[in-house]
Amino acid sequence: MSKIRVRVAIFALVAIAFVGNSAIAKEVPIAGHSKKQVKDSCQGTYWPTSGGGTYGCVNPDGSGIICGGVTAHDKKTCGTFREAPRRLPTRVEVRKAEVAEEKAQQKP
Repeated sequence: MSKIRVRVAIFALVAIAFVGNSAIAKEVPIAGHSKKQVKDSCQGTYWPTSGGGTYGCVNPDGSGIICGGVTAHDKKTCGTFREAPRRLPTRVEVRKAEVAEEKAQQKP
């Protein structure tokens, strides 16, 4: 296998891991997540109960919570999702970090 194919395969696996990691959600009981509690703790965009019976919040970092729904099960649960995955650093950012690290190591 050529070096390019190996590098492409590794890059693809890393990309899949980042995307898969962002999709992780957790279902929690609605107890402790009333409309008022969700609204008060929301640091981003809150939406009140809609026609589908949901309410929730999306924070600036991409994390959030959605509560309620149509089915009996949905009415008793909330779905939480964590922040969006971080992007990979650019070459310039990597170089700046390397230079800063070298400077820090040179100091006694």
